[in-house]
Amino acid sequence: MINNKSNIEMQLATYKSMLTKASNDLAKSKQLVGLLKQQIEQGNTELSEELDKANERISMLSEDLSDANARIYVLEVALTQAESDNSELRAEVSRLHSKADDYEKANALLDIADKAQVDYKTIIEVLLHRKFAHNSDMTNLLNGVLDTSDAEVNELGLDGLKKKISDAADEALDEKHKDEESNASSAPEQPAVKLPKKTEKEKQKSDSQLPRKRYTTTARVLKSFGIDKSDLPENAKVIIRKGKKDMWVVRLFFYQKQEVYCKEYKIARFNVPGSDPQSSKYPQSIIKGNPLMPSFCRFYLESKFAYHLSENRLLDMLSQMGMKVAQSTLNGWMQQIMTYLRERLGPVMLERIRQCVYTQNDESRIVVRSRESKEDKFKYNVEYIHAALSMEAKLCVMEYKEGSRSHSVQEDAIFKDSCIRVFTADRAVLYETIEKDLEEMGLVRTACWFHARHRFVDAYISDHRVRVIILMMNYLFQIERESKIRKHTAKQRRRFRLKYSASIVGKLMKLLKKIKLDSSYGAMVQRAVNYVLDDEKAFKVFLQDGRVEMHNNAVERMFRHLAMGRRNWMHTGSHLGAENIAFMFSLFESCKLNDINFGDYIEDILTRLMEGEQDFMSLIPCNYNSNKKVNVKAA
Repeated sequence: MINNKSNIEMQLATYKSMLTKASNDLAKSKQLVGLLKQQIEQGNTELSEELDKANERISMLSEDLSDANARIYVLEVALTQAESDNSELRAEVSRLHSKADDYEKANALLDIADKAQVDYKTIIEVLLHRKFAHNSDMTNLLNGVLDTSDAEVNELGLDGLKKKISDAADEALDEKHKDEESNASSAPEQPAVKLPKKTEKEKQKSDSQLPRKRYTTTARVLKSFGIDKSDLPENAKVIIRKGKKDMWVVRLFFYQKQEVYCKEYKIARFNVPGSDPQSSKYPQSIIKGNPLMPSFCRFYLESKFAYHLSENRLLDMLSQMGMKVAQSTLNGWMQQIMTYLRERLGPVMLERIRQCVYTQNDESRIVVRSRESKEDKFKYNVEYIHAALSMEAKLCVMEYKEGSRSHSVQEDAIFKDSCIRVFTADRAVLYETIEKDLEEMGLVRTACWFHARHRFVDAYISDHRVRVIILMMNYLFQIERESKIRKHTAKQRRRFRLKYSASIVGKLMKLLKKIKLDSSYGAMVQRAVNYVLDDEKAFKVFLQDGRVEMHNNAVERMFRHLAMGRRNWMHTGSHLGAENIAFMFSLFESCKLNDINFGDYIEDILTRLMEGEQDFMSLIPCNYNSNKKVNVKAA
């Protein structure tokens, strides 16, 4: 019991101490709660103050935000404007860069012009104020039309014209070094000779040759019809005015469609007693195994060489006519026909040219596809066709020797051991070589004044002082035209040239020598001057020989159809094709010289050859007679 009581008392004391401690803790907690309440109240006060301040700041920031939005809008507008201005500035900068590049190029060109002594100011003036308002004006200058009106030329006459040109030359010569030139030209001036006036017969002839009217139409009239009175009453009568019936002709033009047709011939093999089997008769053809007849060859060759149609277009035309044939097949057939003609007429035409005394010569380019062997690839090379023209024989011959431009082509085929003694050509090296190689046979080369004048016309844009030279050359061409109008013989033309051209040529050469020593002339002028002076002797030959022309324009015109054809058929497929093309253009141009219809001519000579004609000389264009009978030699 005592132990239990003591235990209870101890527990009670423990509880009391615990209660005291808890009371102390409670007092401390209350004290702490009081402090916390004070802090919370203080915090709430401070928080409310901060909240008020925050609200004030939010209101201020909202005001600032609205101001910022307004400023942003203003800045966006300003940015848009700036971007627009920036694009304009970039465009302006780009334009200025381009202009700066142009200025750099212009400065480089000006440096080149200064070194070459080219009058670039005059060039700009000419470009801004064109000397030639139309292309025809420039063409007239190149064709040698004088820088005077026709009325003035007619009024002056040749004597007055000669004096005017001579005075212009003297004025150009006397601009500098007057004393030096006056001592050099001490020879007395020849008095002008009056030309004989035209006779009444010549005047009537010239007056009767009225200029051809424009917009005229001509065609072969197949059938003429009488007056159709079906819509008139029976008692209607033709009106008579001034003794003539009031009637006229109405023409209507038709076109008859071209046609290609085929004829079939049956061939059979027969047993002949006492002999080997024999076939029936084959139909007559140009080349055995080649089905093309003269009329078809006419269509093909006329279309290709007279009208410049390519083979593809010809195949399209044949297809529309109902003829289907492969290009390679047609090409092979026509190559056989052209080779057949060339082998028979080519040597005869060449021999006829070699019998002439004077020729005009030139060469032109042609693109040829060829290869050295079947294993090699095809190559396209620029090759050359050579031409010789005789206006005396009215014949043109074109030669092609595997595209060579060597002097040996014309030297061996045309000049060597021939009757040719004079020829006109440009200043290509091959012609100077031919003249040197054949000097022993007395061959003389004459220069082309047209090529010379062309160089001065090119130089005119850089220096207008060469105008007097062009004027003098045009005068020389005017004399040639006048001689042609008067139908002078070679001797008469020589006397005419000596009378009216010789003195001008002398002054022209003297003026060119003066220009050559003058450093104020640019490179273009000096090149033109050297072109003439380096070949002065050849340029003067025409004065002493009335057969000689001043230029070789006639033979250059022979290549016009070749140049036009190049644009359509572009190239030839082989050296053989180029050789045949050269020969066919020889025939075509020779037919033009002799006023022969090329298509009729081709069909006729092929028909004659098919029938056995052996007189090949009679078939070349200059000897051709459409009414001649076929000459067949006995076998």
